[in-house]
Amino acid sequence: MAPHAQVIDERPERSGKPAPSMRTNTARATFEALAIGLDHRAGLLGCSRHADMMRFRAGTRRYVALNHPDYVDHVLHAGRLKYRKSFEYEILRALLGVSLFTDEGESWQRHRTLLNPMFARRHLNGLIDLMIEPIQARLDQLDGESGRLEVDMVGEMVQLTLNVVGNALFGQQFGPIATRMSDLVTGGLRFAERLERVFVVAAPPTPVWRLTARAAFTPVPLPPPFRKVQRIVRILDHEVWALVRERDIHRTDSPDLLNHLLEAADEHGPLPLRRVRDEALTFMLAGHETTANALSWMWYLLALNPAARARLLDEVDTVLEGRTPTVADLARLPWTAACFQEAMRYFSPAWAIPRVAVEDDVIDGHHIRRGTTVIIPTHHIHHDARWWADPEEFDPGRFLPGANPSRPRSAYLPFGGGKRMCIGSSFATMEGVLITALLSQHYVFDLVPGHPVEPEATLTLRPRHGLPMVARRRERD
Repeated sequence: MAPHAQVIDERPERSGKPAPSMRTNTARATFEALAIGLDHRAGLLGCSRHADMMRFRAGTRRYVALNHPDYVDHVLHAGRLKYRKSFEYEILRALLGVSLFTDEGESWQRHRTLLNPMFARRHLNGLIDLMIEPIQARLDQLDGESGRLEVDMVGEMVQLTLNVVGNALFGQQFGPIATRMSDLVTGGLRFAERLERVFVVAAPPTPVWRLTARAAFTPVPLPPPFRKVQRIVRILDHEVWALVRERDIHRTDSPDLLNHLLEAADEHGPLPLRRVRDEALTFMLAGHETTANALSWMWYLLALNPAARARLLDEVDTVLEGRTPTVADLARLPWTAACFQEAMRYFSPAWAIPRVAVEDDVIDGHHIRRGTTVIIPTHHIHHDARWWADPEEFDPGRFLPGANPSRPRSAYLPFGGGKRMCIGSSFATMEGVLITALLSQHYVFDLVPGHPVEPEATLTLRPRHGLPMVARRRERD
């Protein structure tokens, strides 16, 4: 059942006047409370589908959820100086350090300006060989397997995207540490997720939290269960620092991103090594997680939609003719790119964007108090029938060149929006297209019959029970 089609008359007309806000004092003091709109069939407390602004509380924290692109536009664009990243990002700041992902204010603006050229098309194009190398290596491993080939698609994509990002960031130096780092990365992100579940109800003062978080990097053992994450944090810190310091002493001519980080400079000078370390670790961890989940969901959706999958395979075969893709081929794979983009709409890896109001504000006549956490429920907006025709259908055609849908700019937010839109969005799209094209040259992925598949809102939107799939080798003339 497509519930939005049934309640569309209860919402404003497509022309776009937002619906009135709705207030509830019922608290769901759990992490799932922030999954407003994740179950777009019911919505949080059964009312998000009737209102474009909804207020609720969880413990000591006040929340406002914004379900209309015009309201979202205000937070991400016109009124952006009144909002900052919410406390949830402090947990990642403790693990990753101060980077574009966790920084704020003038410091963020300076570093964003400094690093923007690093992700310009001319630099990304130079990374293609580094990105393809680990994909091809994994294909060689799969080709060596015999018999029925069943893979855990989530695990496959996590490992593969980590290797691709690591290779693009550190060059061939990353290969030897990739396998052991994968488990550490996953463990660290899972612990951060558990902390976020706690802080949904009550977030400690930021200065207190930052002081406490520093203890993770000290040799003094923390009490369980923090001792395990302390070990993860210290090992990751050591591994990345070793790569950064080695490259700082022994520079190379590799096109990888670490060289760009070390060479970046402005009138204030080059980046301090600590900032290089923080940016590198953030790009590696945050950069692979969302792409891995987007790809996992894409393979699932393609398996459910054989016509879309057949068109993808035909495009890959026609354009590439069995050879390894080049930079010039990327623009010739529009359906492949559209499948990846549509997967990010249908199952949004970044399923919600949290901000906190740093001063009082008014949105369309609604008062937003200072200190209120504002939630942008990306997944819900991506399934709103006002902006997406047949939103429950997997339709990559929405993203083909020339489609030019007349929808608000904040109706599609896989990488956020405004000036703080993810700096690595072009890299992620390029990575997604390369992985999809190369794997599709050799394999077709089908679902394991009877396995339950449902979304789970962790730090990103993941399949709750994993995603086992059967990899069938393609037989081509």
